[in-house]
Amino acid sequence: MTISSGTLITACARLYYNSRPAQSRLIALGLALLTAGSGATAAMGNPIPPNTRAPVKPATDLIALGDDELILEEVFTSHLPTTLKKFRFRIAVHPRLGDWQKKDHLRLSTTLRYGLTENCEISASSNLYFSHGHGDIRAFDNYGAANLRLGVKLNLGRPLFSNWETGVGISYEFPTDRPPAELTDGLRHLRPYVTFSRRLESRPAVRIFVGFRLDAVTTTSLPGEFGKNGFRESSTGITGGWVIDRGNLHYTFEASFDTTRLIGRTDEDVYTIRPGVLWEIPTRRDPQIKSNWMIGFALTDTYGPGGNSVGASLKVRYSSDLKRRSSRLLPEATPE
Repeated sequence: MTISSGTLITACARLYYNSRPAQSRLIALGLALLTAGSGATAAMGNPIPPNTRAPVKPATDLIALGDDELILEEVFTSHLPTTLKKFRFRIAVHPRLGDWQKKDHLRLSTTLRYGLTENCEISASSNLYFSHGHGDIRAFDNYGAANLRLGVKLNLGRPLFSNWETGVGISYEFPTDRPPAELTDGLRHLRPYVTFSRRLESRPAVRIFVGFRLDAVTTTSLPGEFGKNGFRESSTGITGGWVIDRGNLHYTFEASFDTTRLIGRTDEDVYTIRPGVLWEIPTRRDPQIKSNWMIGFALTDTYGPGGNSVGASLKVRYSSDLKRRSSRLLPEATPE
């Protein structure tokens, strides 16, 4: 018996609207996204042989940006194994437009990434901020960097499981100077992680992943603010999900579980479900400098000690490759 993707999407939509718990609605939406992406991929033509790239390459694939290019806070947050290409230097700026209404300061999350080798990248990021003048502080009276995060990531290839790429990494984040309390939690975070990912042989555009992480927290004297279900101590977590690549579109789904039971002092758990979509806006690219805009949208359902929280996020990011490719423009030597 064959079930069409349209039938499955309809069934998922009915489950989405008829289910009472918010978690069930979001799971159904995630399944609908997976089915839609898989069905559309199948409709493109003959199946693509295993280990062969899809005929329509996303913008990030064209310039080998690495999987972390997909990370966009509150839309898609999981590390995937591949790293930035060797000697590639990438800068990304993510304006937090929601701060215009919610905070006295506007944050510009800025990240620098560098491909140290073919399988290793290093990164540094910070939440730069300035007072925007629509709150209690005059415009540009207050500005600075709220934090600094340093990281390194390694792509280990397939050392453990057949067809599963493995990546490991670690980051260290700490507040800088004395940022406003609304922009920091006042904690230092050491976050090691390991992640596994593979593409389905029958659907190369679909990749599934699972990741494990630890967040070792130390306190500072700085005041800070926490989210509704934000931990104030060390925790561990696991995330699983999928990414469907279709040209410049990436359909994503994450389901995660975080807990303080293993290394914290309390017994708190947080569950999160997040279906989303990322769109790399096609741009005219200078042959010397590669750049692109990305828009991300996601629905998030979080349940923890602070209660249940359901929301939507719309994010915008600009990225540019600062590594001039002058070497590729030089004529190749003619073999003798």
